[in-house]
Amino acid sequence: MKFISLIWAGIRRSRGRSILLLAQVVIAFTLFGVLQGLNGAINQALAATHADRLYVGSRLRFGSPLPIAIMSTVQGTPGVIASTYRFGFGATWQKPDQGVAVVVTDVDSFLSVYPEYEVAPAAHRAMSQTQDGAIVGLETLRKYHWQIGQHIVLQGLPQKSGSPNWTFDIVGTYVNSDDPQSSTALLANYRYFDESVGAQSADLIAVATIRIADPRRAADVEAAIDKHFANSPNETLTQSELEVAEANVASLGDLNVVVHRIIGATFFVLLFATGALMMQSIRERTPELAVLKTVGFSDRRVMMLILAETLALCVGGAAVGLAIASRILPLARALIGIGSIPLVVVVTGFACAVALALAGGSIPAWRGLRLRVVDALANR
Repeated sequence: MKFISLIWAGIRRSRGRSILLLAQVVIAFTLFGVLQGLNGAINQALAATHADRLYVGSRLRFGSPLPIAIMSTVQGTPGVIASTYRFGFGATWQKPDQGVAVVVTDVDSFLSVYPEYEVAPAAHRAMSQTQDGAIVGLETLRKYHWQIGQHIVLQGLPQKSGSPNWTFDIVGTYVNSDDPQSSTALLANYRYFDESVGAQSADLIAVATIRIADPRRAADVEAAIDKHFANSPNETLTQSELEVAEANVASLGDLNVVVHRIIGATFFVLLFATGALMMQSIRERTPELAVLKTVGFSDRRVMMLILAETLALCVGGAAVGLAIASRILPLARALIGIGSIPLVVVVTGFACAVALALAGGSIPAWRGLRLRVVDALANR
């Protein structure tokens, strides 16, 4: 307890300097948490992709409309055990900033391809009986305080009547067991969408998704589908779920290089700032450290005292910075669908804080270890 009180006294001795050092550490680890958390979450998402799931899109631009008629060929390709299709559009509820992603699909086939979407049997049955029925992601249901059985009106893609209003009856909710926080979309019946839009948007899909029996034959299945539609008005590009995810990440640039360079430069500067501030603190407290040695503190204990002060500031600042990052990062979910800091990033952050404290405080601590009482009291 006496040792802790001495650490606290050392930190409080120059509050301005301690606050400056703490602020630097907080800012550095907030940046570390956001960037490395984003990078780590993306890598986790890539690792969690399903090898047995392939996506068929337009070769012209992935996501461009394709005729729904391609589904018969896609489903009939050897190796395909299930297939589905979807078309998506953005909508709003009541206010422009209350966005809802609407995915129109055949719910029966959609759930066979995406088994991680957990839907109550009653809701599944209700979708086949309710043309304007909707199964809403649990996150969105909670966000807007909707209830099962509620009638909602969303504003989105203009219908053939010219009205942007889409009415839905909420018949149930779903949870993505792979990533519960991503349960945000609204699943609607494709036939309702197809009958409501004009002739230019009817019978079109954005992407087809298939499950294959043997992931090792994914390349063969991809080639077979794309070969069938080669030199046709609707050439396709079939990719694995991992390839689609990697393409989305690639649109952000070389994130690994950017993150590592920024974090490396930040920690390099912080290391020198920490060492300089601690050296200044030790120079001002040289007589006090000499008194501690005079009353019985060993050289090693004085050195540990100096390191403990640096460690307390760095670890405390890292904790605050990572906490701030954990509040900032979820804002990225609206942009990229990822927004939580993996545990490994938190552990790495604290490990970096300890390493920073030891590196930045090593020279001041060594000076405290080598301090001679006579020279210190004589201001030499």
